[in-house]
This record gives sequence, structure tokens and C-alpha cells, in this order.
Amino acid sequence: MSASYDPNKQGWGAAVVTCVFTGALLFGAWTIHKNTYRHPRDPMAQQVYHERDAAKHAAAPAGDHAAPEAEAKH
Repeated sequence: MSASYDPNKQGWGAAVVTCVFTGALLFGAWTIHKNTYRHPRDPMAQQVYHERDAAKHAAAPAGDHAAPEAEAKH
């Protein structure tokens, strides 16, 4: 057996690189989340989506929604 072999000194460089890389990924995910997340009850988000949905329903042709109501009345 060689005198220079010490299993306690091998792999620490790779472990440090892995830990630093994992920390960088976590920090990046946290930063993206902090900058882009909107709570579902955020009033500004509801106003934006409400206007978009109202415009979508106003642009829909009336014939698509009238046919099922007419069939249901008979």
C-alpha cells in the first residue's frame, strides 16, 4: 500500500464545487420567484385578467352561446 494514499483528502474539491453550484441555482430560483410571482389575490392581477377576459367574451359571436339556451327551453 502506498504511503501517499489518504482517502480523507479525495473528492473535497468536487464536493465544494457541487455545493457552490447548488447554492447558485437556489439563489437564481429564489431571485426569479421574487421578481415574477404574483399572488392570486393580487388586485392588480385580477384587474388585468378581468379586462382581458371581458374583452374575450365581448368579441365572441353571440350565435355560439344562443344555440344551447334555445335547445334547453324546448
